[in-house]
Amino acid sequence: MKIAARKSLKRAGLSAAAVAALLTATGCSAINPVATAEVGYAPADGIVVEMGELKVTDLLIVAEDADTEGRLLGSLTNNAEQDITVTVDTGAATGEIAVPSGTTLKLSETDPVILDPAGAIPGRMVETEIRAAGESVTKSVPVLDHTFPRYAEFIPGGAPTTPANPSNTPGAVDGHVGEGGGEELHGSEGSATGTGSASGAEDAQGGGH
Repeated sequence: MKIAARKSLKRAGLSAAAVAALLTATGCSAINPVATAEVGYAPADGIVVEMGELKVTDLLIVAEDADTEGRLLGSLTNNAEQDITVTVDTGAATGEIAVPSGTTLKLSETDPVILDPAGAIPGRMVETEIRAAGESVTKSVPVLDHTFPRYAEFIPGGAPTTPANPSNTPGAVDGHVGEGGGEELHGSEGSATGTGSASGAEDAQGGGH
């Protein structure tokens, strides 16, 4: 009888330990819920610049070559009470964007802002000065081409027929790739123009980014 009693106690002890472990695990989950896929992630290829009441996000240039036309893409948000004119200057070409007060201007939805020449080969960075509301910053802006399929429709003059490079994935551009400097833009209202050594924005195709 004593042997049987000891076995029963051992079984009871094990069951209690198992229940305690289970309660501990479920208790932790109740207090600290496991993160789910509800957390969003929006990859970007361009750079971010903040200048007072102006915020520029995902700024980049799409082009096929350093010596051909490039188009600016990105978003510009003007939180000021007055309109802001933004100047993007690569040293070889200049573009201007008028951003109305209290709006976000997506350059993929405006008349093309053309930089002629683009200033760097795709995969490199071009050092670019950005001026607005009396402030100025210099950044390295990435240059991408049609091998990133989402940018093909924005290539000035149209993208070539060569197939996209499968190694070009939707991931963000490495800030250390290539040389030079600059940032990328996005937005929704307002006007935008680009000037360079050759042609203007009317040669570029419109679209959304």
